[in-house]
Order: sequence, then C-alpha cells, then structure tokens
Amino acid sequence: MIAVLRIFFGATLSLTGTMDGISHADQAGAELGPIVKTSQGRVSGVCLDAVNQLTVFRGIPFAEPPVGDLRWKPPQPPAGWEGVRRCEEFGNVAWQNMSGRSEPPAMSEDCLFLNVWTSGLGQEMKRPVMVWIHGGGLNRGWSSQAKYDGSQFARQGVVLVSINYRLGALGFLAHPDLSAESGQHASGNYGILDQVQALKWVRDNIAAFGGDPGNVTIFGESAGGTSVSVLCASPPARGLFHRAIIQSPWMFGYINNLAEANVVKLRQSVSSTPSAETLGESWAADFVDPQSGKTVAQQLRKIPARKFIEGRPYYKTRVTIDGSVLANHPAVVFAAGQQAQVPVMIGTTKDEGAYFTGFLPPSREEFEQTLRQFYGDDAGAIISMYSSQSGGDYKSDGARFVTDAWFLHPVRQLLEGMNRVPVDAYQYQFIKPGAGLSTTGSPHAIELKFVFGTLGEDASEANQNVSDMMRAQWAKFAETGNPNGPGLPSWSSYREQKQFLNIGDSVGPGVSLKKAELDVHDQATQLLYD
Repeated sequence: MIAVLRIFFGATLSLTGTMDGISHADQAGAELGPIVKTSQGRVSGVCLDAVNQLTVFRGIPFAEPPVGDLRWKPPQPPAGWEGVRRCEEFGNVAWQNMSGRSEPPAMSEDCLFLNVWTSGLGQEMKRPVMVWIHGGGLNRGWSSQAKYDGSQFARQGVVLVSINYRLGALGFLAHPDLSAESGQHASGNYGILDQVQALKWVRDNIAAFGGDPGNVTIFGESAGGTSVSVLCASPPARGLFHRAIIQSPWMFGYINNLAEANVVKLRQSVSSTPSAETLGESWAADFVDPQSGKTVAQQLRKIPARKFIEGRPYYKTRVTIDGSVLANHPAVVFAAGQQAQVPVMIGTTKDEGAYFTGFLPPSREEFEQTLRQFYGDDAGAIISMYSSQSGGDYKSDGARFVTDAWFLHPVRQLLEGMNRVPVDAYQYQFIKPGAGLSTTGSPHAIELKFVFGTLGEDASEANQNVSDMMRAQWAKFAETGNPNGPGLPSWSSYREQKQFLNIGDSVGPGVSLKKAELDVHDQATQLLYD
C-alpha cells in the first residue's frame, strides 16, 4: 500500500482576485461570477468551491471560428468583445463521429475553445500552468469530458487549462490544392496549429488567472501525447511551454491497419503507407466533381461539415511531416537533439494493446501478412517475437505487438533522444489493473482518471492513494521539472541507467523496460524516415 502525504491536497489556498468590484451583474441583471480581463475582453467564470476559492471559466474562445474561407487555414487570433462574456458553459466540440453516445455534446466547426480551472486569481500568484491536450486518435474526443475535470489540480495550486482543436479531415487533411494555396506549400496539421494558437493565448492571458506564463507544462495522452511530442519537435511552438508530459503517445499503427505509419510525409510514402497528399486525394474524391471547373479546395469548403462524418468512412487522420509545422518524425528530431530543450516525463501503461484487440485482423494469417507488408525483410524477426510458443490465442500476441510497436518503442526513441539535450527525462509504466477488472491488466487510457482525480466517490482507498500520488508527481513536475518531492517515491531520470518507475499499488524502479523486444523494433524500423 502506498503511503501518500496529504499535505499536497489538504491546504486551503489564498486567492487575490482581479475582479473590478464586489458585485457583478450582466445587462439583464443576472449576477456574474468572478471576472477576469483577457486581451479580447472580460470573462466571468463559475465559483465551484467558495472555501477553496475554486473557479472554472468554460468555453473561452482562443481563435476565430475556422469556418468559411478559414476552413483548412491556420487559426487566427480571436476578435474582441464589449462587456463581460459569460464563460459558464463548455463550448462546442469539434465535428466527429458520435455514434453510440446517447447524449453527445454540441458539435460545430466553431470549436476552438478552452477552459481554465484556478484557485488563485491574480497577477501576483504565478502558479504553474498545465495545458491538457485530449486524445482520441486525432478524430475524436474533447476537452470538457468529465474525466478531464481540472478541479483537483487547481485545488493543489495548479492553473489547469484544457483545449479543443480541429479533428479528422477538418483538422488534418493534406491535399495538393490546399498545399498550393498555402504560403508554406504545405497542408495538414491544422489541429496542431490550433494547439499552438491556444498556447499563445495562454502566454498572453494566463497571468490574470493566477498562472505563470513562464512556467507552462503541456501534457496529453494517446493522440494528445502524440501532439505533445510534435509540439516538442515543432518550431512554431518553440518557447510557448517549459515542460512536457507525454502519456502513451500513439505514434505508429492505425486501428485495423495494424502496421502503418502514423506520422506520414507530405509527398512521399513511408513503407506501405501512402503520402499525406495521396491519402487526402483519395478521401476527397468522394466529395468533389472533377468536371466542375472549381478547385478541390473551393468545392470542399462549400460542403457542410457534418457531411464529412455522415455515412462515410472517416478520414484516416495522421500527423504530416510538412517541412513547416514538422520537419521530420518527432523521434528523428529528438535523435538529432533538435527538440525543445525542456524536461520531459513520458510513459505507457503495461498492457496498452489490450484496449485494441477488437481492431486486430480476424486471423493470425492476416496478422502476419500485415506485418510482412510493412516490415518487408525484417518481418520475420517481428513475427517470431509475437508468436505464442504455446499456440494460444493470437490476439494476445497482437495485443503485445500493439503495446510495443504503437507505444513503447516510440517512447524509447524519444527517451534516447532526450539524452542528446542537457535536461532530464523521466519514464514511467502504469501497472495498476482496472478496478475490479484484473483480467484486463492495465490497458490504454486506464491512467487518466487517476491522473485527474476523477475516479468517483466510490473509489477504493487503494485507488485513491494511487491517484493522489500521481497527481502530486504530475504537479511537482509542472512546478519544478522534476517529479520528486516530499512523501513521493524516488524517481531517477532515464539518463541514469535507463531507469523507469512502475506506478501502481506498489511503486518501484526498473531498468531498460522491454529492452530485447524494443531492440528488434529498432532494427525493423531503421532508416524508415530517412
């Protein structure tokens, strides 16, 4: 059982607001919550906890709506407003497939909103800032999901920001027509540029919410972790953040296409994966008329956004190596020591692939055929490593492959690249199985509610202890660039003998996580992006 000092969570924090009066009301006479002045205008939030002075500001616009001629364009700074904008409700989320959800949130192209949780308003507070980038394969998800509630982080002295960004084709479509109209002769990565714009908003405004614009940590999981790795490698994001937490970055493989590049080149294929523009042309062909006399871009901008997700296969969303936002695969940028020189915390769950067994090919034969298609001459070593000696269900082998190839191998590549810069990196492995579901192990995304402290009131004491510890480690890293602190387990940097920390009901160090398997992946993917 983990013993965690409650000192991180029990203190009542002082607050000095930036409100311009004791009582506030809008034009209709309705009372407003705490008010903060931003560069666009004043916003009012909602007080969630008067004792701890916890306030949330929901649905603050950080860019102009990317609609009309701004569809498939870099985000533009938001327009200002007069009076006080009520930021009490979460904003629209990006268009996506919501099948299976009984009460989906409102979707719109006008989706570039962020949320701020704080318990210390005022320029003088200078609290560490954490900016959350949600996952969902770059085609699903949103910042206001209940599991991403920032209240617990705010209670312990962090200003927590969560952001939306454009998804699917609207956020990541690459196409020759879009490249031709761009000043950079490139397309795709609009969702990444949304994230950059959100960080610019944080830089310019977060001090009024009690945050320190000189101490910003970006963090995200799955596609959000991928986004963080891209931002670390991206020149447009340089200087906008000071630490990075990368949780289970999804940097290889694509759902039922077991072995495919998830970071693609704009105009060249990567092994069996076509170029970004080729993928875009194939998708757009279903929507345009080549005889219309108008460009593909002109035609696509006239189509209602909902048509892109209704009754058609969704765009196979990937990050693009475009020479502007991203010069090369993040692992290649890291290997050259050209990433942002900021401390990094990065890790995976023990059984990432268990989440994806339903997407594996229907037979072992097709599983192996897919690996041969991608890995070519190196496929034999990969197939051998994921062939059960006991002749068991091949899906357990496929799950191990997904864990290693999609997540753990890219993590090690990034960690090795961190040895090229003079700042520390810290690796973790989340090993706690799902509550009451021990047979599922620790699959992809299981750590999220532990990190945010959103386990629910019925959480066991053991689970709550793990959650408290992780949140303290994440917050301490955001504060100092080092996850060690009083009452927390000793966590050595990766640079010291390739150490990592197992996090679960028991906590302890390890060395060279799955070295033998990852060495084989190194060989099989050598020079893939050269």
